[in-house]
Amino acid sequence: MTTTTAIVPPPPLEAASGRLQSALRARWAAAGRPGPEPVVVPLGAADVLATDATADPHAAARPGARFHLTSRAVLLGPWGGTRAACGRCLGMRWQRLRTRSEREALEAGTTEPTGAAGWPVLTPHAADAVWAAARAVAERATAGEELPRVTRVDLGTLALVSLPLLPEPLCPHCVTPRPDRPADGLPPLTDAPKPAPDTYRVRSAASFALPDAALANPVCGVLGARTHLNPASTTTAPISGSNFVRGYAGLNDVTWSGQGDRYAISRTLAYLEGLERYAGTHNRRGLTPVTASYRELLADPDRGAVLDPADCGTYPPETYRDDPLLSPFDPDRPIPWLHGWSLRDERPILVPARFVHYGAGVEADNFVFECSNGCATGGHPAEAVLHGLLELVERDAFLVAWYGRARAPRIDLSTCRDSGIRAALDRAALLGYDVHAFDTRADLAVPVVTALAVRRDGGPGLLSFGAAAGFDPEQTVAGALSEVLTYIPHLPFQVRERRAELEAMAEDFGLVRQLKDHAQLYGLPRMARHAAAFLEPSPARPITEVFADWETVRPRTTDLLDDLARLRDELVGAGHDVIAVDQTAPEQRAAGLATVATVVPGLLPLDFGWHRQRALRMPRLRRVGGPAAGNDPAPHPFP
Repeated sequence: MTTTTAIVPPPPLEAASGRLQSALRARWAAAGRPGPEPVVVPLGAADVLATDATADPHAAARPGARFHLTSRAVLLGPWGGTRAACGRCLGMRWQRLRTRSEREALEAGTTEPTGAAGWPVLTPHAADAVWAAARAVAERATAGEELPRVTRVDLGTLALVSLPLLPEPLCPHCVTPRPDRPADGLPPLTDAPKPAPDTYRVRSAASFALPDAALANPVCGVLGARTHLNPASTTTAPISGSNFVRGYAGLNDVTWSGQGDRYAISRTLAYLEGLERYAGTHNRRGLTPVTASYRELLADPDRGAVLDPADCGTYPPETYRDDPLLSPFDPDRPIPWLHGWSLRDERPILVPARFVHYGAGVEADNFVFECSNGCATGGHPAEAVLHGLLELVERDAFLVAWYGRARAPRIDLSTCRDSGIRAALDRAALLGYDVHAFDTRADLAVPVVTALAVRRDGGPGLLSFGAAAGFDPEQTVAGALSEVLTYIPHLPFQVRERRAELEAMAEDFGLVRQLKDHAQLYGLPRMARHAAAFLEPSPARPITEVFADWETVRPRTTDLLDDLARLRDELVGAGHDVIAVDQTAPEQRAAGLATVATVVPGLLPLDFGWHRQRALRMPRLRRVGGPAAGNDPAPHPFP
């Protein structure tokens, strides 16, 4: 008896790639073999993002391939440009834009990618179109654009579109990681002139030449497939976008937005925020962290300063006991560290990588969930550090005020001269909200303002909070008002949509688990009693009177380094180290941007999720907020 072995056909996308390659090579030979021989690789049947090369059967050929077959299109490129990018760069950018279900199938192995038995759209006519497009882009490849491009040929309609591609900083073919060194902690903070004494940016957001088309496009966008314009907003002109970022807790939907008065500036602000989060979630600088235990580093005299993670707060013991994603810090367990720079001591310092890149992590360093607090972008490293520290100060002060339940001085907004502030109040009034502002400084002189919008009729969406810190009091008020105006057009709808969930949270704070839960919970009218310190009537004082003490010490030079030094000295005088860690991704550096993560051990950290509140356990809360601070607490309402 003869035994026959069944022939297993290749997967549909694999088979289609072979057919397309044969068709293109036939046309290439007939045309006299112009240029390199066509190489086709499939996209969408293997995990291109995997660090293990065995996960992708085309890993070796992918960097040099110039034809990439997906289920719906053929991608030609990268071609042209003076900045180098390879086919692996394209594959990685493309895969990050897939849907959640596609990415989980490819990356997590939750389901097997499957397809039809044949590939009906791959016709000879489609092969002709792909070949014609390839010949056309070959003629344009020497046109001299800075960024390489990718041309998409739709297999259903044969429509063409060409889009710029930014090189991928995590591409293993293009980038060879090197060890993180003390010099990588922060670029030198020198020469930071600014246009005027009361300006705190070295240049305007509109002055940056951002590669918009490369940042958001459906083929290889760095930040997402598209941006969304919301014409229904009556308070700002919002532009937003999002993408999926894989971290220690799986795929997270990372959103970014801009909230200016015009859509053009909002789009720029959205891209800047998107790039800031892009740099903050993962280490994209091509650096390999130092891996060692805390005790090992302390015992090594050549390592220098090391940040004790406990100084940044810990969760309650029951949180570590009940949360499977967390475990207590172990000083004997090796974890990844990155070099930062202590502005207090003017020396390098090793910082746990989890504090720097909040979207990344390993099982060994899962003692805390960090977020974007203290991360900031600017046109100069000093600018980024200044604004990162201001954000930490703002949120620390808000938590001290919230958990301390002390009545904060109310600011008389009618005494503000800025016409933008009056316009913001008018826009809020049109939506039925009154807006109040409070001086919520703790023990630092730098202005911190908390704004509160209160719905006049007492309906859903009752309270919306926002805050800002800054050197100019009126600019700080404007920043806080901008925060609340961003949320109030949507808050009533959000509360009605989630009413049952939010009512359950009001009964059991343990159900408050996500960022959005905190702000939306205070859209419930019943939660007003927890905000009594902000709602009880109190006299309002002129803004010049409220911040008179600050005006006597506020720097008034045209060097941003003077402003940064003042803020550093305030924090050091209150007993804190002041640390900055460079996060700048190559895409930002090319645009003249710098991004940093700032860390001030001992300030109250802003956490989301009721069982993950470090602030309630930290000495500063009672030292600054008073002995009763933290008694009978309720979740903070910070958005």
